[in-house]
Amino acid sequence: MNVHQSSHRRASGFTLLELIVVIAVIAALAALLVPAAGQIFERGRVAKCTNNLRQTGMLIHAAAMDNNGAYPEIENDPENPIHDSAEGEVQTLRELVEARGGTAAILQCPSDLEAKLARQKNGGTTSFFELKGSSFEWYPYYEGENVNAVQRYGRMGVRTLPPSRVRLLMDYAEHGEGPHSRTITGSKMHVFYADGNVRDVLLAKEQK
Repeated sequence: MNVHQSSHRRASGFTLLELIVVIAVIAALAALLVPAAGQIFERGRVAKCTNNLRQTGMLIHAAAMDNNGAYPEIENDPENPIHDSAEGEVQTLRELVEARGGTAAILQCPSDLEAKLARQKNGGTTSFFELKGSSFEWYPYYEGENVNAVQRYGRMGVRTLPPSRVRLLMDYAEHGEGPHSRTITGSKMHVFYADGNVRDVLLAKEQK
């Protein structure tokens, strides 16, 4: 009877070697799963950011349609305005979005928040959403231009750009660093074009 009980205890327990093997297997699985989980989360952030950027861009298009087809004036940073005060009050991006039934939430890019630590190296401590009220930056170059015939003025004269070449809205980037796919060689930012598409733009890492 005692022999049987002793044998049963040995059969149902784990030896030290077996525990070490189990821990090693778990560690190996974790090493495989953690990067995969990180990639899944990053894809989720990218998808959310892309969707928010596109929604914001479409609200700007709607505002242009109500402005005789001309892109509106938008103030990116009220504390550092680029528009002449004599022109009257100019809406911020957030004010425009909220006036058209949107919410401040669509102006937020999750990757902008993730980029906080990267910006701390350059003296920044907050996300652009916290700092300026938006993770996205309006490109004022085309303000007043007709949405169907955007013109660019250059040394070769005036030419009309196709909508697929007109950048209207993009992720904030700082010191040549965008919020997406940051590596030792560079990073990316999302850009909303006048044709309604959002595409990645590769940024070369700024040389120190």
